[in-house]
Amino acid sequence: MAVEEIVVVGAGVVGASVAYHLTALGHDRVTVLDTRERDVLPGSTGLAPGFVGQLSATPELAVLAKDSVATYRSLSAGADRPAFWQVGCLEVATTQARLAQAHQDVEHGRGLGIEAEVIDAAAAVALAPALVDGERALGGLHIPSDGAADPSALTAALVAAAERAGARFRWQTPVRALELARGRIVGVRAGADGDDLLRADRVVLATGIWGPVLAAQAGVRLPMVDVQHPYLFTAERPELDDTPLDTPIVRYPDHAVYTRRHGRRYGLGSYAHTPLPLEPTGGLDGAERPFRETDFGTALAEARALVPAFRQAPQGRRLNGVFALTPDELPLVGPAPGALGLWVAEASWLTHAGGVGRHLAHLLLDTGRPLVDPDRLAPGRFDHWTDRKVRERALAHYRGIYDAH
Repeated sequence: MAVEEIVVVGAGVVGASVAYHLTALGHDRVTVLDTRERDVLPGSTGLAPGFVGQLSATPELAVLAKDSVATYRSLSAGADRPAFWQVGCLEVATTQARLAQAHQDVEHGRGLGIEAEVIDAAAAVALAPALVDGERALGGLHIPSDGAADPSALTAALVAAAERAGARFRWQTPVRALELARGRIVGVRAGADGDDLLRADRVVLATGIWGPVLAAQAGVRLPMVDVQHPYLFTAERPELDDTPLDTPIVRYPDHAVYTRRHGRRYGLGSYAHTPLPLEPTGGLDGAERPFRETDFGTALAEARALVPAFRQAPQGRRLNGVFALTPDELPLVGPAPGALGLWVAEASWLTHAGGVGRHLAHLLLDTGRPLVDPDRLAPGRFDHWTDRKVRERALAHYRGIYDAH
């Protein structure tokens, strides 16, 4: 039996993970194409705050996140440039209802194989004094095995490992079109003018927010919606050094706010605003859009008031990043419906990218060992939904994905 050629379109953290896991399973006929330069990450990966949280109300997300942690830890072990710090996560309870929920989450986590504990307010403050307000905290849920990744270092580590195992990466090689023959995807047209035909037995789309544009060429609708999301940094703080991260990621579930240290700065994101969808186009050259604080209502002012480190600190960089979400908060992973030879790894966060890559690699190589039920992530699971329903349901989940991820 001939060894099949697999072309992966997109070398962000998801595409790199797919290549890494394919080669780890012994399949080295893999070529990854990306319009970016090797050391530049213009897509959603490059803007990710890096939080890798495993506890989720959705079992599939928990499995994918747990597997991602294992992959990221392995890549970081002994590396000159660490890609992952297992510093834990602290979910601060500011209401009695949330504190009660924390106790339930401990039991839920135990069922998923994720250890967690409820701690009191004083212990929460001690874990991250610059990020936890002792006057508002009633306690917290501590998950020691969570952590944070450096998106750039992590993606570079996945790429390097895949290359060592035989995968080929072609940078500054935009994919202009999918090549079809007799109703099947047989490769891609790449290069500045699309003159370079790369033939493949299977093509994997791992292009993030650009996925629907390419998929549409094959008559495939990807049921995902691009949304804008704010992230703020303080200016550099004199009391901090270059240590990337030495306290847990801190989340405020009652307020849909999350915050962490980034070396000499602190960062903060919020989902407590009206969702801002963005229509993808072939001309969209990056996942960062213009930042206008008024677009996010009062959410950011309220978030800054919530986190001690942000109350008096001078403001630093402000990001408006774009990522994709689906109607059920799960990624799209598997064969594309109605387009033989086309596979998809879309709408996945860095949180789950390691697991998504392994899951898809097992599906592509038909090992019989996918991480979760393939139907749960199947790209065609919303084929009977209208575009309007897909959009409305996905946007309605915008704040909900804070809890799911």
